[in-house]
Amino acid sequence: MSALDRNRVNVQGDTVTVDGASYRCEPLGDGRVRITGPEGTRVAWATVEGRRVFVTLDGRDYVFDTSGGGGSARRASAHEGASGEVTMPMPGLVISVSVTEGQAVKRGDPLLVVEAMKMEHTLRAPRDGVARRLSATNGQRVDAGVVLLEVVTVG
Repeated sequence: MSALDRNRVNVQGDTVTVDGASYRCEPLGDGRVRITGPEGTRVAWATVEGRRVFVTLDGRDYVFDTSGGGGSARRASAHEGASGEVTMPMPGLVISVSVTEGQAVKRGDPLLVVEAMKMEHTLRAPRDGVARRLSATNGQRVDAGVVLLEVVTVG
């Protein structure tokens, strides 16, 4: 994962400040959190693993790294980075693999479906190319940041 959408984050009790905007966070149980901020109130899913907090909000996945000073956040996505690597956005389970090693793919094609935080996430091709280094299999448990496959440009 690269530093796409990197933000400065500060946590004070039940208030999280992201780039100057404050959000009140209220745990609802079962991994759900009510977030109230300038845009209104929404419910997110959150889980903590070590110094990282994984949050799914409005269909987007975020990773908050709480190590060090104020912390940072970044969007977790299979579309990140110029390398073409498709990584696991958060700890979870591979539900299905839609591609095979050497298969040609177009940007946006669904490659894998993973389950994390009780939700399914479709990981899509970050660019046109060919699937290489496919390491994911159905039913496999995977840690966050693990490279599941790479989409390389041919030509």
